[in-house]
Amino acid sequence: MNSQCLLVKRLNKKFAGLQAIRDLTLCVEAGERRAVIGPNGAGKTTLFNLISGTLLPSSGEIHIFGRDVTWLPPHRRAALGLARTFQITNLFPNLSLLENVLLAVQAMEGVNFSALYRGSACKRLETRSYELLDEWGMRAKAGELVRKLSYGDQRQVDLILALAGKPKLLLLDEPTAGLSPAETTVVTEAIRKLDHNITIVLVEHDMDVAFSLADHVSVFHLGSLLAEGSVSEIKHDPKVQEIYLGE
Repeated sequence: MNSQCLLVKRLNKKFAGLQAIRDLTLCVEAGERRAVIGPNGAGKTTLFNLISGTLLPSSGEIHIFGRDVTWLPPHRRAALGLARTFQITNLFPNLSLLENVLLAVQAMEGVNFSALYRGSACKRLETRSYELLDEWGMRAKAGELVRKLSYGDQRQVDLILALAGKPKLLLLDEPTAGLSPAETTVVTEAIRKLDHNITIVLVEHDMDVAFSLADHVSVFHLGSLLAEGSVSEIKHDPKVQEIYLGE
């Protein structure tokens, strides 16, 4: 695929007196792995909230797959093929792993909740849910309550739920936050193995993770785009070294 997947044009977002995003233009090609890095307060999560529709911009445009989605609600963007994860896991802790996945599959397929109690519909949804668990090697934990899973497993469940609707654009907001080194390795490898037809935009504070997964890197500073380029170019950019990497 060669077309643009995500295009942000002259985007601005103000909160009272704070300019969180300042005149931002960003283009991500289909199939690309893009890391977005920057210090706390740089505007990274605000950008994700704008792209996903949980926030509306003060000005500017957002295009997904060539369509202007600037004012579309989140569910309309999801229907176009957009999915995201969050810094903090967004799960149903008192439901089982299978029930969490089943609800995600049901929601993304547009099936009424009552269908969960009908034979054929329930069977189809369960089949898809077990397929996802098999892909991630988690079928054996299908009956466990999510709150009893390790935090590393919960982060993987976040990814499974985001993938339930077979997205074409996936926003990953700090997928390794709070993980041990061993858990970080597992989650990083899981992301690396995702279908390359899925475009991924990744916010990540762990530079080793960000640089190992990305084709290109965008560096934010005070709501603006400071630098953009390949991993090698960003590592050797003097502005990035001075302002972000502290060298």
